[in-house]
Amino acid sequence: MGFDTRVTAGGLYELLRDARELVPGVTELELADVVAGLRPCTPDNLPLVGEVRRGLALATGHHRGGVLLAPLTTALLQGEEPELAALCSPQRF
Repeated sequence: MGFDTRVTAGGLYELLRDARELVPGVTELELADVVAGLRPCTPDNLPLVGEVRRGLALATGHHRGGVLLAPLTTALLQGEEPELAALCSPQRF
């Protein structure tokens, strides 16, 4: 959708339809607000995860992976995946 952050009835319907498959009770919840945001990504589509200077780390640019990449992001920030850390390092740009 590019930079279009409009919320459409069709888009909302698709999200709720799919959510109902995963969590049937979602249809009983009150809908208080709807907001569409943009997902940051990098030119190589890999997230930026790692220290940029002492005491400051980045964990951004996950694009569509979002919460699915949370375990990897945690592992990278804890130094558990050194071979992947270089691929996701903010220093690569």
